[in-house]
Order: sequence, then structure tokens, then C-alpha cells
Amino acid sequence: MVIATMRAMVKQRISLGLVLLTATSMFAAANCDNGDSVVSVNVSYDMTAMDVQTAVSKLHVTISPKSGGTPVTTDIDITRDTDGGITNTAYKRVTVNGLSGMADVTVDALDGSGANLLSASTTVDLREHGAVAAFVKFARTPPAMPDAGTTGSGGSEGSGGTTGSGGTTGGGGGAGGEGGNTMAATQNGSGGNRGTGGA
Repeated sequence: MVIATMRAMVKQRISLGLVLLTATSMFAAANCDNGDSVVSVNVSYDMTAMDVQTAVSKLHVTISPKSGGTPVTTDIDITRDTDGGITNTAYKRVTVNGLSGMADVTVDALDGSGANLLSASTTVDLREHGAVAAFVKFARTPPAMPDAGTTGSGGSEGSGGTTGSGGTTGGGGGAGGEGGNTMAATQNGSGGNRGTGGA
């Protein structure tokens, strides 16, 4: 009895799984078989562009093929809740039938008067009768670091003073008396030692 009940539960789960799988496949097939070429434009905001997220009223999207051709454009109106938060979905599907190959996706954030607050762009590879995702993030480029300037050259090396000349070589030892021993001067720069007289 227990085994029969367990088998029945397994069959029910398998049947439910097949139903879900079939529904998912049909949904995916419907999206792929419609023949459209689609770019899913995903927009986000960096911490440096929070003011843009607060003030944006409309997003103007331009998809331009690099190989030439007519760009596709569309506008996304921004909707907000009572606290001012954006309630739009995170992405926008843009149909680009007839375009293929590399393309630039540019998004301009416009305020209520239509002035451009900031632009962001990315590059995607368009697939005919397929879908690609374009992730565009608004961010302000940090200011360039100031130039430190060229390194100054050091001063010229000072020349040393002239080398002093040594003292004159001392004279030779004096001659000793007759038959005496003679001592030669051996010290440089000093006078010679006098020879001692003979015995």
C-alpha cells in the first residue's frame, strides 16, 4: 500500500514537471519564432550618477549599426512611485529588424525639459532573428589627476678645489766626518737627518 502510494506521488511529480517544461519550452519558442531581432536594453546607475537617477524623466535609446544603415531609436518614459523611486522594469526590449552585426547602443538620460543629463553607451553584436542584451550604466568619469609637471634637472656638479701640492722633498742627509757612517734622509716632506760624525 505504501509502495503504491509512493509510486503514484512520483508519477504526479513527473507529470507536473513535464507540464512545466512544456509550458516553458512553448514560451521560449514563441519568443524565438516571432522572427524579430531584439536588443534587451538594461539600464543602471553608478553611485557617481545618483543625481541623474533622481532627475531623469525619459531615456532616449539609439541603436546604430557600425556597418551603416538607419539607426533605431525609441524613448522610455520614466515612471515613479510616491517616494520618487523609479518603477520601470530593469530592461526594455527594442526590436531592430533588418539590422545585424556590431552596433552601438547609446542611452541619453533626459530631464523634464528634454535637456541631456548624461549619456552612456555599449557595443553589442546583433543577431538576426535573435536577442542580445545590452548593459548600459550611467557613470561620471572621475576628473583627471593634475599634471605633476616635468621633473626639474639637478644643478651642475660642483668641481672640487685644486689639489694642493705637497711640500718639497727634504734634502739629503749631511755628510758625516771622515771615516764616519752616513745616514740617508728617508722621510718625504721633512728635512733630512744629519749624518752622525765619524768615530
